[in-house]
Amino acid sequence: MADTTKSLPDSDDKIDTAAADGGDMAMIVVTVDHVYLPLDEDGNGRTDWAVTSVSTTRVSKRERLQVPTDLAKHLSERDQAEIL
Repeated sequence: MADTTKSLPDSDDKIDTAAADGGDMAMIVVTVDHVYLPLDEDGNGRTDWAVTSVSTTRVSKRERLQVPTDLAKHLSERDQAEIL
């Protein structure tokens, strides 16, 4: 029987690991000058980040924060953040 498992890129492995640990959050570092993100009162990404009416905060380059895994993947695909 042929092996049909697919090797995932590093960022996907990190997201899967975060989800397996019982949370749906991933640690990122911003890699662009700045990005505007919806943050909660603790300074982490909000789970409802895709809602259009949510307010955003400017996050500067090299800042590290926890964000929902889907947002982490979105930012990583756009080269705006690296998943740690």
